[in-house]
Amino acid sequence: MSRLSLSSCLSMSSRLPISLRGLSVLLVLLPATFWLTGCKEEAPTAPEGQPVRVVSVGSFAGKDALTATGLIRARDELPLAFKTGGIIRELRTDASRNVRAGEVLAALEMPELDAQVTQAEESLAKAERDLARAVSLRERGLIALQAEQDALTQRDVAAAGLKAARFNREHAVITAPSDGVVLQKLAEARETVAPGQPVLVLGRADRGWILRAGLPDRDAVRMRIGDAATVALDAWPGRTLQGRISRVAAASDARTGTVDIDVALPATELRLVSGLVGRLSVQAAPTTASALTVPLGALLEGNAGEAHVFVLSADGKNAQRRNVKTGALRDDQIEIASGLEPGLRVVSEGAAWLNDGDAIRLVP
Repeated sequence: MSRLSLSSCLSMSSRLPISLRGLSVLLVLLPATFWLTGCKEEAPTAPEGQPVRVVSVGSFAGKDALTATGLIRARDELPLAFKTGGIIRELRTDASRNVRAGEVLAALEMPELDAQVTQAEESLAKAERDLARAVSLRERGLIALQAEQDALTQRDVAAAGLKAARFNREHAVITAPSDGVVLQKLAEARETVAPGQPVLVLGRADRGWILRAGLPDRDAVRMRIGDAATVALDAWPGRTLQGRISRVAAASDARTGTVDIDVALPATELRLVSGLVGRLSVQAAPTTASALTVPLGALLEGNAGEAHVFVLSADGKNAQRRNVKTGALRDDQIEIASGLEPGLRVVSEGAAWLNDGDAIRLVP
């Protein structure tokens, strides 16, 4: 069958009824339309890179702020105990009560201690009589010098025993060593306590208050006695106290591994209570004279002082993975001990979706 040209088809359709004529023209034009559409090819679109934000690796020098959380304490907290064990006869105070220097706070039952004093007094009296008799006999030549010396020794021993008995009785009563407040009451009347067992804890009013906080070793070594510190108290929102570091512990806490520091607080009209939570901020010297830092969000897969970041390639079109060693935290920045050079551009946002060598697109 010979092919019909488009003009022949159109001439034939002119002889058809009007309704069939339109259909024949449509059937002829459709293949041509499909052929023209199939020949048109869309231009390939270049793939876009992963959108990221970058920052330049910067240098940090000078002092930075270290923060920690601690508890308010009386500067001197004195555990008060009896010299000897026994039954508590009375406790004249309760926790949170203010006391005056010399005020009687607690006492033991005395019969046993009184008996020990009486026994020591009688022993001394007998020893003195024996010594007087020995001196008289020695003067008459009836006993040797050694016997007189032994009697003298017995008298001295008895005198020392009486002194010890009276000392124990004296310390069977607890008196306040200074003005202050009773922080804790650790026993009750009629309770039997051992020698040296704390019964009360007294906070001295004349020594002021401190904030005690535990710091990691890398921060504690940067603390210096006399460094200024700012303390914010949860109990007094919006109020701060300006203090100074008064003590840096010489050893770390065996339980927590942190190093305690004390910040001496100034006199204040604020009501302070032992155990209040305070937040400490100290301007401390950096560990190095100049340190490279990057935003904390630039680090990926950090572990034991090691992590990796993505830096821009020389042409700025790709991300390259770099392994780094990290140092101390500084608010939202972190020190980079090795692995980066000043001036490199580091991906600060969007790094979590990158692989080594990925194309990137910088966004403002």
